[in-house]
Amino acid sequence: MNRYFISDPRQPRARRVADRVMVAVGVALVIWTGLTADRVLALEDALVALTQVFPAWFEAVYRIAYLCAALMVAALFVAVVAQGRKRLDLLRDMTLALFGSFGLAVLLAWWVDGVFPVMVPEFTATDVEPAFPVLRVAVVTSVIAVSAPSLTRSIRRFGWAMVALVTVSGFALGFGFPGDAVGAVGLGLAVAGTILLVFGSPKGYPDVAGITAALSDLGLRLRDLEPAQHQSRGVQRLTGTLEDGRPIEVKAYGRDASDTQLMSRAWRGLWYREEGRHPTFTRRQGVEHEALATFMGERTGAATPKVLVAGVGGDGIALLATTLRGQPLRDETPSPATLASVWQEVAHLHRGRIAHGALTLDAVTLDGDQPVLREFNAASFNASDGRLNLDVVSLLFETSLQEGVENAVAAAEAGLGAERLVAALPYLQVPALTRAQRKQIDKPKAAIAELRDAVAAATGTELPEPAKLRRVRWQDLVMPALSLIAAYALIGLLSDIDFAAVWAVVQDARWAWIFVGFVIGQFVFLPEATGMLYATGYPLPLKPLTILQVSVKWIGLAVPSAAGRVTMNTLFLRKYGVPPTIALTQGAIDGVSGFMVEAAILLVAFIASDLALDLDTGEIQWGVILLIVFGLIGAGLVAILRIKRLRDLVVPVVTDAWNLLWGVLKDPKRALGLVGSNVASRLILAMTLFFILAAIGEPLPLVTCLVVTVATNLLAGLVPIPGGIGVAEAVLTSFLVLAGLGADEAFAAAVVFRIATFYIPAGEGFFALRWLQNRGYV
Repeated sequence: MNRYFISDPRQPRARRVADRVMVAVGVALVIWTGLTADRVLALEDALVALTQVFPAWFEAVYRIAYLCAALMVAALFVAVVAQGRKRLDLLRDMTLALFGSFGLAVLLAWWVDGVFPVMVPEFTATDVEPAFPVLRVAVVTSVIAVSAPSLTRSIRRFGWAMVALVTVSGFALGFGFPGDAVGAVGLGLAVAGTILLVFGSPKGYPDVAGITAALSDLGLRLRDLEPAQHQSRGVQRLTGTLEDGRPIEVKAYGRDASDTQLMSRAWRGLWYREEGRHPTFTRRQGVEHEALATFMGERTGAATPKVLVAGVGGDGIALLATTLRGQPLRDETPSPATLASVWQEVAHLHRGRIAHGALTLDAVTLDGDQPVLREFNAASFNASDGRLNLDVVSLLFETSLQEGVENAVAAAEAGLGAERLVAALPYLQVPALTRAQRKQIDKPKAAIAELRDAVAAATGTELPEPAKLRRVRWQDLVMPALSLIAAYALIGLLSDIDFAAVWAVVQDARWAWIFVGFVIGQFVFLPEATGMLYATGYPLPLKPLTILQVSVKWIGLAVPSAAGRVTMNTLFLRKYGVPPTIALTQGAIDGVSGFMVEAAILLVAFIASDLALDLDTGEIQWGVILLIVFGLIGAGLVAILRIKRLRDLVVPVVTDAWNLLWGVLKDPKRALGLVGSNVASRLILAMTLFFILAAIGEPLPLVTCLVVTVATNLLAGLVPIPGGIGVAEAVLTSFLVLAGLGADEAFAAAVVFRIATFYIPAGEGFFALRWLQNRGYV
């Protein structure tokens, strides 16, 4: 029976990011499908029609799958009960999931459709009336999801396959429409995720007996193996003794440890990206990487533990066994000479261009007076200067908390050298600290400031100029308010708007689709962040970089043109040691690439598609317009060439921008990443408009939505009004009218689109800006 469950039933539990995501996804699915439960969508009709294409005997397949899903739930309960008292916590979770999902599904079905769903339709003689949500789908999903962390990988995968089958069978047999089945999946996920957040998920550690057997398979025999006092996330630590009496430490990654699953790794890799660190995607890779880094660290002359075994043994358990030397530095009170010798070991490591990646007090032990560096799981080879400097920042910060600022700086200067301390000074910022380090002290910003001053004083170096943030003032909002008033006057000139009719259009809109469009629109900040990432060419943490894009929306309310965005980006980039030239020109590079992408989109759309806008150009004097445009360009070039002050201001920036652009073009990865990011952001905005138009009953093809949003962005950007307030609405309304919409519908769609993609994100930007300020990113 243990082949069905993780081997050790007495698992420590933890609240995982995956459980929070499960709840969020589940709630979103329930809300979305619940709002549309009173009508059948075109996609649902298509899916139902697809199930009817198959031969009639396929109905028996659906019924068998529907029954097997219920039998699997029953079998899981039997298996857990057979385990006795060992699995009482799992039995509790599954029971709560069963009754919780059942009760909520019945309440929702009565509230939405006024019916009570049938739990066992196999024994019902009459036809079952469709209901939202599909009861069995909700129950099966909830029980499988809540028990998944306790199941072995093969059973877990089989369980999720049964969830997929019961979902399809649910609407194929007519127990509900596809949206009802999807809503049931969401309900099951929400219930299971909530239970796991309340009680925690098992970490999936293997038991001690299994680890001992696995080590024996790898040729290492030991005695007295037991869990260590201090544990870390995603790996079980154990201590033991070899047959010759030497103490060892063992790290064990179980086959089914939830924290080592791909979703968790991808999440952390995405959101906690670090300079020069390449995440591993299998337990074997992680073990082998740490073993190799430990070996290479020893070759640089640094004192490290001896690697005894590294690999996968037993029942798929990834293991790393090393000698255990001394006690953690955190538990010791080192002398100034000993603390300086710690920095000498770090200097050995850095001379070999190896960055430790997690250089904390826990990563250093004292074997008598001999410091030993360990925990090389985050190490990187041929590391950049920035990566090495982050090592210095991390250890200097922690030693300053333990030994005092003056003692910590003096020891670092004695062991590492003043030159290396000066090199690390630009990186001595709050964003360089981990979340755990920031939580070690109430005011990390003040501690960092004191530490920076101490380093500067000890090395005789001037501190870098502090970056000052231009705060938004009340008087800065006057211009957007006036712009909004002017926008309504401008729109009134462009089209005969009946505002009562516009309000009627908005009231009759399908708000579920508006909600979908709004959610999709929020994802635009991610490609905007990656575009900035590829434009600079510097590894930057993606989470604060994405939040930076949100804050720019708020700044854009008050600061005209690109000044606010450039200032914010420059402040942020300087925190990570990006040179001022690159910090200033990255926006130009991103802007040029964005313009090229938008021009290409318009050209391809008009040439390769059947797009047609009703443009009445008979009275437009294109020759005069082109003459004016080229005249302005020529006048600008002459002014730059003849006026020295203007030339000295513009030419260096243009030269640096060209060099940076050429550097981007020479690197295929950066070039494709920059172009791809700009394309993705435009597509996301087009999809937002697509769903908004569908909501008001005036759908347009996605290509048309793409052209309209791109053209609006190009034209609205020419007017130096903060955020394009008023201008963007007017231009978008005009393009939608040209695309075939009525004036009222076009204006309604334009306003809703701008609310979803600018005004609401601008409000979010205020809180994003506060978040960046509080954490020292700007």
